[in-house]
Amino acid sequence: MRLLMVGADLPALAAAASDVDVTVLLGATTRDGGLPLPDGVRTVFVDDHKSIDAAVNGLLRAGFGPGSFDAVYAYDDPALMTAAMLAGLLGARGPAPETVARFRDKFLQKQAVREAGLPVTACTLIDDIRELPDGFRLPYARAVVKPVAGMATQSTHVVSGDAELARISAQCRAAGTAARNFVVEEFVTGEEWFADGYLSEGQLRFLSLGRYAQPCLSAVLDKAPVQTYLLDPVADKDAYELASPLVSAALSALGLTDGVFHMELFQRPDGSLVFSECAARRAGGPIRDQILWKFGVDLAADGVRALLEPVGPARSQPRDGVVAATFLPLRPGIVLGYPSAAEVLAQPDVVHARLFVPKGMRIQGNAANTFARMGEIVVHTADLDTARRRLTELADWFTAHIEVLPLAPTLRELYTDPRNADFVHAATATG
Repeated sequence: MRLLMVGADLPALAAAASDVDVTVLLGATTRDGGLPLPDGVRTVFVDDHKSIDAAVNGLLRAGFGPGSFDAVYAYDDPALMTAAMLAGLLGARGPAPETVARFRDKFLQKQAVREAGLPVTACTLIDDIRELPDGFRLPYARAVVKPVAGMATQSTHVVSGDAELARISAQCRAAGTAARNFVVEEFVTGEEWFADGYLSEGQLRFLSLGRYAQPCLSAVLDKAPVQTYLLDPVADKDAYELASPLVSAALSALGLTDGVFHMELFQRPDGSLVFSECAARRAGGPIRDQILWKFGVDLAADGVRALLEPVGPARSQPRDGVVAATFLPLRPGIVLGYPSAAEVLAQPDVVHARLFVPKGMRIQGNAANTFARMGEIVVHTADLDTARRRLTELADWFTAHIEVLPLAPTLRELYTDPRNADFVHAATATG
């Protein structure tokens, strides 16, 4: 089987079966990022793998055309439409462009879910956030304002009145914010859940449910580590029975038939669920690692396989107990050192650790979206209270062991730094 991967999804590449021949459409940002690709992976280099113009031209230059691939896959949100367009051009399997539009555009997405008669957060479109229409009024008492095709909570704001919305508009205009099509969504009070899995031939083949310790947006706005907990299909059977029908119906309304998804829901104070949003890709952060440990199901591999060919239900073997994860916070400054992944893995209850930030990197501030983190830790504990305590302890321990220099240090700060103790002393040889 021949797969075209638009952008490099390293977990999917590492998990690719031996019978999958992968060609990666590699953009400049990925090449310059320096992350190593597995040996033997074919690449086609273009300026921007997300650009349909660059993608088509680059593939044709490399000798690829209709019939060259069995499926086209993308993991990164901005590359999904490019992959859909390429699938149509190349005669390969992949979601249709109109399906991708419903997953990328939050207004279209909520419209489709609402028209299917499903509970969904209310939503209003702002054509240009920099130029609010005359007399525009916030349609909800409290609302979330964000780009219509945004991701990772970037440029996302919580507002409670017309004056706050006008302030956000002015800020976007002054900053020259690239995204201008925005949505205003009704703010929903409650616990935020997430659903992950994959479909084949329109059937849900695997489903994992989880929840955030606090709503993801709240964690980001509070500059607190994002924490995630998986729900157990036995201990939390009621949650699965409540969510499964909504998840399946929403995916059907959005038109996804094959491949992986990540959905977010809110459980309101009355116990009911309401659809929030969904992506036609694997979840970011440590959720894939949590699911792999909890269920033995690798969405990086199974999501690609479901796109390539029809597949049956996942062979899931859930572990007892609580599988939880936390982002590792950043410390502003020039990063000099931090505990290794092996040292993190040696801590109590840790089953997986992933670190991202290279030494020497300049960190400007704490998290402003869900991209910003030093790394991720997954723990497996017997109960929820232990998991909560362990995540906090581990994040505190790791943060305390991050070594940084100030971004703009004075000579006094450099001289008094313990690492420079020998620098300020003179020595004379005896003879």
